[in-house]
Amino acid sequence: MNNDTCLMKPSGKSRYCPERKAFQLLLKDCAAGFYQQIYFLGKDASHFRGNQLQEYGFVRTPSQGLKGTSCYTFKTKGTTIELYGSCASCYSENASVAFLRSRSRFYHWLSEDRCVAGLWTKADIETGTPESIFAAVTPLLQWWFEYEQWINDRFGETYREQCFREWRKFNKSKSWLPPQEATRWLEQFLKNGSAHVRPKHFDETTEPGATVPDDTVAVEVVPIEQS
Repeated sequence: MNNDTCLMKPSGKSRYCPERKAFQLLLKDCAAGFYQQIYFLGKDASHFRGNQLQEYGFVRTPSQGLKGTSCYTFKTKGTTIELYGSCASCYSENASVAFLRSRSRFYHWLSEDRCVAGLWTKADIETGTPESIFAAVTPLLQWWFEYEQWINDRFGETYREQCFREWRKFNKSKSWLPPQEATRWLEQFLKNGSAHVRPKHFDETTEPGATVPDDTVAVEVVPIEQS
């Protein structure tokens, strides 16, 4: 990021940076996409051919927080990912990050304890900078991308498309990108970071660097539970 574009506000107390604001919006868009992904994961957990999260390698245990819910844990390459219906977290050697459904946002996770649905406090999280949040959340996003490739290889494109159609029926006005387009957007976000384009203006031929007004909205989510 070019610091020359970050201008001091009249008060002199903080900087206004157009590039940083654009990066914040991309992360907000990505969080909205993860809302949708949580719904898809819920469908995978209740798949008629068995719990696909467990097939992938997640270990299911009762939640230590909200009664009647589950925690799914997956460990790979020095990274631990935990999924709940109301939050998700990723713990790596360099940073820990949490996604909170109620806020539709990624945060730095500060506590030495794990993020548990229903038990976190404001003291456990920090907004950080777009650059630090992107670095911290990258392992989670990389898993998301790889997992969707695995699901696609396992069931073909039609399965996730059906999940998307059901999601749109649940709340059409707040659905995110269709599955295949979402995966491509995510792949390019991992590659381009702050130079990427927002989902509303994305297609395979879009050049990185464009931004659009902030029109991202939070969406509701179905808990990851096996029926």
